[in-house]
Amino acid sequence: MKLRQVVAQRPTVTPQLVLANRLLQLSSTELEQAILQELAENPALELVEAQRCPKCGTPLRDGDCPSCKSERELAQREYTTAGAPSEYADDRDDGTARLSAKSTLAEHLLTQARLSLSPQDMPIASHLVESLDGHGLLSCALDQVASHLSVDRSQVERVVSTLQELEPVGIAARDARECLLIQIEHLRSQGIEQPLAQALISEHWETLSGQPLAKVAQAAGTTVDEVQAALEFIRDNLNPFPAHAHWETSQESPAQEDTVYLQPDVVIQDGGETSGYDVELPRARAYKLRISPSFLEVIETGKAGKVAFTQQDVEEWKAFYARARLFITGVEHRWQTLQDVVCRLVDYQGDFLTHGDRHLKPLTRAQLAEIMDVHESTVSRAVADKHVQLPDGKIVPLAKFFDQSIPAKRALKELIAQEDTPLSDRALAELLAQQGYPVARRTVAKYREALDIPPSPVRRRNRQLSRAGANGKTQTTDN
Repeated sequence: MKLRQVVAQRPTVTPQLVLANRLLQLSSTELEQAILQELAENPALELVEAQRCPKCGTPLRDGDCPSCKSERELAQREYTTAGAPSEYADDRDDGTARLSAKSTLAEHLLTQARLSLSPQDMPIASHLVESLDGHGLLSCALDQVASHLSVDRSQVERVVSTLQELEPVGIAARDARECLLIQIEHLRSQGIEQPLAQALISEHWETLSGQPLAKVAQAAGTTVDEVQAALEFIRDNLNPFPAHAHWETSQESPAQEDTVYLQPDVVIQDGGETSGYDVELPRARAYKLRISPSFLEVIETGKAGKVAFTQQDVEEWKAFYARARLFITGVEHRWQTLQDVVCRLVDYQGDFLTHGDRHLKPLTRAQLAEIMDVHESTVSRAVADKHVQLPDGKIVPLAKFFDQSIPAKRALKELIAQEDTPLSDRALAELLAQQGYPVARRTVAKYREALDIPPSPVRRRNRQLSRAGANGKTQTTDN
């Protein structure tokens, strides 16, 4: 054993690197929160608000967006030319002020609930309404609600029963089965009855969802024609997702679960035949951080106005100054790294942007990191929780550029859309293999479920019901 000195390079963890990595992996919303927190804690940091258009990000001129204003003026000129009243030609009047506000589903329900519930029950009703999922079904356990609000479970059950009787009928049901049964009971109270439909839902729900009509009829002790008539009654009169009924009557847009009013971190625009695609970071230009000028003056003079500071005060302010500079550099590095990653993705996946999902090339984060000559963790942090707006206007997760299953899913969707007779998952796997996507039957089933496509028996049954409904309408028209 002996001692010797060796000259070698090794990565060092610096404060700059730690902060840069932390900021890089934040989503835009989390980054804004981090900036607000730093502004509250560090007097040396200052936010310069950029007056920009909230729609396109263009700098405002005298309070107006020159880009959106020109588009609005053009539309208004066309509208006036078509015969619109001249009073609507004002470029500041877009007509929205004359529209009545539409109530949300929650407001619609609580307005009705106040007519049937006591003031003591309204907090429970409000909590239950807030717990509805996007389909209008209850997504929380009643025991948890009772424990959270410190009330009896029986009181919660009574409020739930009241909510389920409101419009739309079946709201706040625990699942689709209970929702349909509530709606059937509501129809029965109005003199509309279909006993077989109620029996199929209450007693043969599992059989109904995955078995041929013959087996359903055998289990229910009836004929195939009667089962088909009951299914048509269910299809024409019931809705397993009651919230959808409210959207149809109020023309309110449904609540999306993963893409609700998403603001993209990156926007990819078609730059034309010569320039390819342009990459923009709309949130990077929405604000600008800087060192407060008054703070710099204090550091340089050692006093604020006529008030002098001690040496210890100056040292503390210098620490704030260094921290602010570090934070500004970290934020700028975050945006630059994100833009570099997306630019390389655009260069590599140009066919995907031009021709669609079928042309997405296989790419991993490690491969992109090697192309960019950076560490794989840098690419992973840059991609995490980020969204990109594609040239066609769709907003998708940035991770989609690395999803190797997308081409196969697109091919699977096209195969099912073109099938004459519903194909099994095994048959679909064989067809996909012929197109260059060798996947197993279980993988096909997983892709199909991700695409919200039912299995072949359900597709076959839906097709039979559609044909039966079309034949019934034809016969009614002929008669």
